[in-house]
Amino acid sequence: MDKFPAKITVKQHMGILAEIKDKLDDWELNLFRRSCFGHFLDLELEWLERGKTGKRNTFAGQLVHFLLLRRMRTSKKKEMWFLVEGKPARFSLIEFAMLTGLHCSAIPKISTEQSLHLKNRLRDLYFEGRSQIKQDDLVRGFQSMFNEGEGSGKKKKAAKRGQEREDRVKVTLVYFLEGVLLSADAKKNISDFYLSMVDDLAMFNAYPWGSEVYDPTFDSLSSKTLIAKYKERLAKPQEKQVLGVNETYTLLGFPFSFQVSC
Repeated sequence: MDKFPAKITVKQHMGILAEIKDKLDDWELNLFRRSCFGHFLDLELEWLERGKTGKRNTFAGQLVHFLLLRRMRTSKKKEMWFLVEGKPARFSLIEFAMLTGLHCSAIPKISTEQSLHLKNRLRDLYFEGRSQIKQDDLVRGFQSMFNEGEGSGKKKKAAKRGQEREDRVKVTLVYFLEGVLLSADAKKNISDFYLSMVDDLAMFNAYPWGSEVYDPTFDSLSSKTLIAKYKERLAKPQEKQVLGVNETYTLLGFPFSFQVSC
């Protein structure tokens, strides 16, 4: 599989961190920093945005592809083993927790009492009560909260309850979760559960987001797409294989954590 060229695309947008630092004021940044995602603010944004060469540091797709081609077959579930220069290497929830600093305990079942406690206030106030909110809607909603003159009526209602600045941070947390950690397709609906739970910051911060994010990350890295494309390429007669033409596949979740582990 070493001679199987491919290009990896990702949906995650690490630039969201720079956007958060730019838009949140000091009080809001402090509240975000005290959240379960606050430590991500310590990432070196200058390195993420522009490296020593002057070029933007994008996802190292070729490095990740190189490692994925060396995956070993094992009976282990929810962990990946690789053979690199004759030595085994593992990527599992343990490494993911160490690399991301996220809580990775078992995902709890939300009780009926907790479900009744969750409200749709943020959805109703900032997203016009839509039953379905797509990634693009979340981006626009996030940006409009910081643009003067947009949604002024909504802001006044929130201000009366002393919630405007806290609401900005709450929506920002979901924006970061969806755009950086889960990085799903832009046309996909965001979870109404996330937008409701973030209104209770104590519950949101205690939730095992590491486990929530690891699953789609692992499933994406373990996707059968890569193997299927490889087998399809092998099935073609040598003369029909076009040299210089790479296959393409997309990684979801938080593949940046896998890149760092390489």
